[in-house]
Amino acid sequence: MNLTSRLFYSLFQNRLKPKYILTACLGLLITANVVLDYLFTRVQNSAFYFSESLLFSSYWALFLPLLTLALKRAEKPEKAASRVLIAGSAIVLHLLLYPALVWMLSKVFCAHTFNYMQTFHFGLSAYFIKTVLIYGFLLTIYPFPVRNHQPAPMPEKAGTETGLPQFIHSILIADGNNRKLVLAVADILYFSANPPYVNIHHSKKHLHTGTLRSLETQLNGHQFVRIHKSYIVNVHKIASMQSRQNGDYDITLLDDTVLRVSRNYAKHFKLRFSERHQLTIK
Repeated sequence: MNLTSRLFYSLFQNRLKPKYILTACLGLLITANVVLDYLFTRVQNSAFYFSESLLFSSYWALFLPLLTLALKRAEKPEKAASRVLIAGSAIVLHLLLYPALVWMLSKVFCAHTFNYMQTFHFGLSAYFIKTVLIYGFLLTIYPFPVRNHQPAPMPEKAGTETGLPQFIHSILIADGNNRKLVLAVADILYFSANPPYVNIHHSKKHLHTGTLRSLETQLNGHQFVRIHKSYIVNVHKIASMQSRQNGDYDITLLDDTVLRVSRNYAKHFKLRFSERHQLTIK
C-alpha cells in the first residue's frame, strides 16, 4: 500500500468518518466557489448575485449522495473494469442531474428559471474535467476492505493416540438447586448468542458460559454449522429449508423453530446440509 493509500485508509477506516469528511469537504468547496465568484465579479466590475452563485454551486452538493453510492457499489466487484464502469456511470449521472437540479431549484426559489440545456452545456465546459478526476481518483485510490464471507475452517482438537479429531459429546450445565445436568450434544437443536453467554436450545433453553466461537472449535463441524453470527445449528435437526431469493435462507427445525441462514454462511451451510441429506440444492 503506497503513502496515498495509507493516508486514505487512516481517514476512512472508521465507517462513520467518510460521510463527515466528505460533507465537510463539499461545504468548503461550495464556500470557496461562492467566494471566487464574488472576487471574479469585483475584478470584472460586474454585479454579484449570491443566490445565483449558490445555485450553480449545487454541482458540488451532488457529490455527497452520488459519490457515497458509487463507493458503496464499488466495494463488491473485484475487477478493475467494474470500478471503471461504476465511475463512468457516476460521471454521466452527475452531469445529467446537475442541470436538472439547477432548473428545479431556480423554478422554486428564483424569479428566473434556468434552461436545462444551457446549464448542461455550462456544466460540460466548467465541470467535466473536475467530475472525471474526482470520481476516477477516489474510486481508484479508495482502500476498499477485503472481505472474506466464508466461515473459517473449524479447528479440530488434538487427536488421541489414533490421531482422529475429538469433539465434545456432552455439555454439563447448572440446572438450579445446585444440580448439574448432562446434555447430549447430539440432542441439542441449536446454539444462540446471548453475550457474554450462549443459549443452548434443547427440550428447553439453558444458559451456558462461553461463546459461539469457542463452541465452534469443540463441535463436530459436519453436524453443527454456523448459519449466522448469532446461531450454530444441528443439521440433523432440520426439517426444511426455503430460499429467500436474496441469498439468505429460512430453515425450520424439528420443533418448528425458524432460523435465518445468512448469505455469508449459506455456501458452507448448504455443503454440510447436502452431505447429511444427499440433496441437490440450488
